[in-house]
Amino acid sequence: SIIIFIVRGEPQNAIVSRTIEVDYSKLADEAEIHKYNILNFLNETRVQKMYKTLFEKLLQKLIAYSTKTNTRRDSTRRIVSGVNTSIAAVPWQVSLREKTYPICGGSVITSIWLLSAAHCLLRSKASELSVRLGSSWKTHGGEMYDVKETYVHPKYARNTKVNDVGLIQLYSPLRFSPRVLPIGIVAKETRLPANQAAIVSGWGKLRESGPSATFLQSSTIKTIAMKLCRHSGLDRNPIDPSSMFCAGSFSQPSPDACQGDSGGPIVSEGLLIGVVSWGLGCARGNFPGVYTRLSNPVI
Repeated sequence: SIIIFIVRGEPQNAIVSRTIEVDYSKLADEAEIHKYNILNFLNETRVQKMYKTLFEKLLQKLIAYSTKTNTRRDSTRRIVSGVNTSIAAVPWQVSLREKTYPICGGSVITSIWLLSAAHCLLRSKASELSVRLGSSWKTHGGEMYDVKETYVHPKYARNTKVNDVGLIQLYSPLRFSPRVLPIGIVAKETRLPANQAAIVSGWGKLRESGPSATFLQSSTIKTIAMKLCRHSGLDRNPIDPSSMFCAGSFSQPSPDACQGDSGGPIVSEGLLIGVVSWGLGCARGNFPGVYTRLSNPVI
């Protein structure tokens, strides 16, 4: 899963000093100006190139950090697959909360609409939900917003998690900044090739049945061919190719999303390509993570 082990009692400033950052300030200024026409803004070729460039910067930083830490012997702090990541590097990241308790992730897509997983929105009334935005920390910082309404995809199937996506509506528009920014969604029917690099982020469990992250984590991950995904250990749960895709490793443990990351973003080339949906355990070999395919025309 998205994992980092931190020495208990380690000062916050020590954690922040090892945090990966990317600067979205120029995009944030433009997004705020175009707030009420944000979808057209996000679809501009020039803007998508800017998002892609910043995505590639983060990707390279994550790869470099992982390479460096994997060769370092450290008995007290060992990064397995995830990295402390500033919210400024993934400013669309949302923490969805039930009566202030974090339950899922999500993504900012406009000034009043957020995207998450359908299964995250079924357990609570909208009046019991809130979101924290703009903070790398799960428990404090940024700003809290009350949720006005939630909408589960009308064709969501609870048993199979087909079309596992939903919308969250806020009462008032967000003010965009380098720490709170929408992300464009992949175009409908866009082909998602195997072995494509992506970044997944969240505050979910650091390992299967383990503690949750307190500081935002992100990790590089690669998409998996559907043929391999359907023949992996996931075959006991049917994979729907039209509404799902897999990412992680088919043959060995690898970076993965885990409990608490559900509903959060998986981003590739600067676009939101999926939503963390389900899996069997976390980061197990032969059990890749499953994500909602946002290029599905039905979605």
